[in-house]
Amino acid sequence: MLKEFALEVGFRAGLFRMTQLALGRRQAVILTFHRFAGDGQGHPRGLPIRRFERYLEYLTRRYRVISLADLCGDLRRGRVKPFSVAITVDDGYHEVSSLVAPLLRRHGVPATFFVVTGLVDRRLWLWTDKFRFVFDNAPESVIEVMSEGASRRIEIRGAGDRLKYADRWREHAKRLPLPVRDELLERLARAWGLVIPTEAPREYRAMTWSELKALAADGFDIGAHTSTHPILSRIPTACLDEEIAECKRELEARLGSRVPHFAYPNGKGDDYTTEAVEAVERAGYEAAVTAIAGGNTPAASIYKLPRIDGGVDDLAHFAQAVSGFEQMKVDTRVGFRGGHGRPASVGS
Repeated sequence: MLKEFALEVGFRAGLFRMTQLALGRRQAVILTFHRFAGDGQGHPRGLPIRRFERYLEYLTRRYRVISLADLCGDLRRGRVKPFSVAITVDDGYHEVSSLVAPLLRRHGVPATFFVVTGLVDRRLWLWTDKFRFVFDNAPESVIEVMSEGASRRIEIRGAGDRLKYADRWREHAKRLPLPVRDELLERLARAWGLVIPTEAPREYRAMTWSELKALAADGFDIGAHTSTHPILSRIPTACLDEEIAECKRELEARLGSRVPHFAYPNGKGDDYTTEAVEAVERAGYEAAVTAIAGGNTPAASIYKLPRIDGGVDDLAHFAQAVSGFEQMKVDTRVGFRGGHGRPASVGS
């Protein structure tokens, strides 16, 4: 409660506005979102669409909201226009078309939608969602599961345990080779007597190709997010082109327009390799985004652009994240730890 109160005081006092003024002229922000909820659509734990509208209203009053293409163009020309922000949404779920795009149109805001083509094709539903499904439907019980040669205990007593263990096991699975990850998922489902459906349940379904084409025709930027959403550092190098270049080829063939932007699945520093970055460049993309937190300056690699998570709990946290205040706090904490209690020197 105290932390939330301090955030609200900082928001009302204009502290984040001061940070915005200090940093906003030197770096451009790329926001990322994933799931939304509203009017019985989307995922129940997604960002409420009315809260997202408040965020849009805040951005359009205080920032220069531009397309990802324009932001990348500025970076290539060695400049950052003050208070530039671009919006991106990952994966391609159904509520992008029904909930998100109408709000963006109403506020005159451009956006990039990064799409997993296998999801839109209905060839698959995302493995991360399958883990959520299994834990959401797990009965209250205690099971023992073998993983990486060790027996691990899972005790489900209610909704809180389901959320906790789902997050923990998804993070664990991200580090595993694909066959081992898939075997683990099946082992968890069997332990609880569950059958994972072949087709994604309603809350996990994607947009259709018709909906995606309509968004592209309406001027929204459609970007590539691989064919099947693997962690690129966990697949053989020989499979990179299939995930990265084939995704681009299919999108361009289906939409009849260029697809210049790519987003790395999961997108943290150990989720993609130098070979993956080279495959993105070789495929003909003009820029790529990560999930590494931070703003963008002309010094940033155009194929490893940082993004800020916009799917936070309230407007005060959102203002803090977009202004750069949150990242400044993180950098300060790292500086103190690195300097044994003293701030790190500039340029270290």
